[in-house]
Amino acid sequence: MRPWYKWLLRLITPNWLLKPNGCWSGIIAIARTVLVLLWLVGMGGCDRINSLTPSDSQDHLWFYDDFSDPQRGWQQWESEQAKIVNQEGGLRFSINAPYYDYWSLAGIQIEDAILAVEARVVGGPLNNDFGLICRYQNPGQFYAFIISSDGYAGIAVVDEEGYHLLTGTTLTYFASLERDRSTYLLRADCIGPRLTLYVDREKLLETEDHRYNSGDVGVFAGTFDQVGVEVIFDNFYVFKP
Repeated sequence: MRPWYKWLLRLITPNWLLKPNGCWSGIIAIARTVLVLLWLVGMGGCDRINSLTPSDSQDHLWFYDDFSDPQRGWQQWESEQAKIVNQEGGLRFSINAPYYDYWSLAGIQIEDAILAVEARVVGGPLNNDFGLICRYQNPGQFYAFIISSDGYAGIAVVDEEGYHLLTGTTLTYFASLERDRSTYLLRADCIGPRLTLYVDREKLLETEDHRYNSGDVGVFAGTFDQVGVEVIFDNFYVFKP
């Protein structure tokens, strides 16, 4: 049983200069949602939604991004230690420093939410970590839904005292997660105090915590002792339950 002892050391924030403000943001958001729904129906997107979330959740789609437009607000990052770029039809994370997590946020605020994303591991060691973030307040306040290619998963909270697993003293092992260079369908429910992690439509972990009620959402990927982690995120959904 492997402990999740690593500190998240790098913050990737949304590029707010590229986001609309004021009343225009509401108008654009509504128009964007209508266009996304039309696109999903036309491209068979409802089947993809059903593969990630409960069948009735498609009626409450609140936000969607396929990462085809680098100007949508997910800030990209490039340094010797890490790179986050729109590449190969998704948001690609390349992490080349040990014991680092990098993340990117959607730049939206929401209370109760169901998050879903496709995470494709395309390189690096199985001893990685990646997943979803909800109710992000700042670098020291959020929830993280974690999995790794060597079979581990957990739900963690970050607060003023540090990082704490809510689902045990160590990450929990699931044989179904242990596979090389594979695509995982991740889902995180943040509904009231209840936090639930699903992978490939299977509920793995559930817990409760009352610290945060709302915040931003996003994705992350990182390393432990081995570098070279490569993960591509695609088709990021936010549903209102």
